[in-house]
Amino acid sequence: MKVQNIDFPEDKTVYDWFWNQEQKEWVSWFSTISEYKVDIKMPYNEIVVPTLDSIRMKYMIKTLVKNMKHVLTPGPTGTGKTVYI
Repeated sequence: MKVQNIDFPEDKTVYDWFWNQEQKEWVSWFSTISEYKVDIKMPYNEIVVPTLDSIRMKYMIKTLVKNMKHVLTPGPTGTGKTVYI
């Protein structure tokens, strides 16, 4: 899809991509974080595996806090809200 001279990947939705301002292109959210490796000495209950949703949520929280905006993170118990805050 080409709208307003922006090439947008057609295989997913707009929420599946991150606009890289330096490269001027759409990139996968996973390319915005370093490779994930589990420390085998870490207790199981402390392992937090990054997902597409968690990466996007952390980005949004960071952006809102940097711009001095209030943050509300709704969701059911056990979904990692406190961990990401």
